[in-house]
Amino acid sequence: MQSQNSIISFLQAFGILLVVVGHSFYGCPDNPIHTWIYSFHMPLFMFISGYLLKYTMSIKGNQLTEIPLYGQGGFITKKIERLLTPYFVISSWAFILKILLNRFSASPVDLSFTYYGKMLLYPWSNIIIYFWFLPTLFLIFMIVVYGKRIMKYIKWKIPAWSILCMLLLLHIFNPLSEVSLLNISGVIGYLVYFAFGYYFYWSNIEHKLSSSLITASITFILSIIFLYLPFFKGKDVLTAFNGILMSISLSQLYITHNWKFFHHLFGASYAIYLFSWFPQVLSQRIFLNIIHAPWPIESCMSILSGIYIPLWIYKWIVKNKNKKWGKAIAKLTGQ
Repeated sequence: MQSQNSIISFLQAFGILLVVVGHSFYGCPDNPIHTWIYSFHMPLFMFISGYLLKYTMSIKGNQLTEIPLYGQGGFITKKIERLLTPYFVISSWAFILKILLNRFSASPVDLSFTYYGKMLLYPWSNIIIYFWFLPTLFLIFMIVVYGKRIMKYIKWKIPAWSILCMLLLLHIFNPLSEVSLLNISGVIGYLVYFAFGYYFYWSNIEHKLSSSLITASITFILSIIFLYLPFFKGKDVLTAFNGILMSISLSQLYITHNWKFFHHLFGASYAIYLFSWFPQVLSQRIFLNIIHAPWPIESCMSILSGIYIPLWIYKWIVKNKNKKWGKAIAKLTGQ
């Protein structure tokens, strides 16, 4: 079980590092590292979410079709608190901050309920644009939970490989690719990675992957090669699956060699994701607009501030969680 915990913790820490680094190339967004990260880092988080769902159900001895969904402790209720509450609260804070600092912004926003409502209902219009992940993941949880219950009710047993194939086709030939409301197009597109994570744990594949150094090396080389291949249908999903397998191989190396350099980030990945926008934007404004530093310096400072300021906030919340006001802050931020 400890090995499973370590795999999850490493993947979360590695994934959030990719997110922060990916958001740190404001001065040079076409950097090859930026392109490489964006080829698989968000599919990796969807994979982790699916993996975690099956993992938590297994260690608690629960069935997804039997657990309560609503009310205190209900599955959907907890997902609302974990995903949608911070989406609304932190997006609102960012909206207010953006309004106050409009004159310093490269892309000012309108002070109107129309803009505010659009920002929440169309996640790709959110001021914190990468918050699209939160409502998208919530809707995927809804689809998976109710899908499993419907399948049980009608006694419809579908092999895992068939479900993955259907979701892969949905991803490649997305019939709702133009629907941006609540990022429905993204929900359809990312379901395959979530399901891959769910069935990956269910099938215990990671323990069947031997020679992780060889696997990590091969998948890393392939991840570079894929960047320079001409476009073809399904190239993105092939690249993403390869990046996920590479990440899993790296997690095995990390565990096998008893490395510790990511341990200080374990447990804090979600907080880093939620809080990194504020220090990174501030860092970009200071080093690019005021100091006019070269983009590599700005990127380094953005990475450091995007990881360690949210990490400090996370530790502060954990430390004060037993206090009334600390508990309220933790509740509002999904911690």
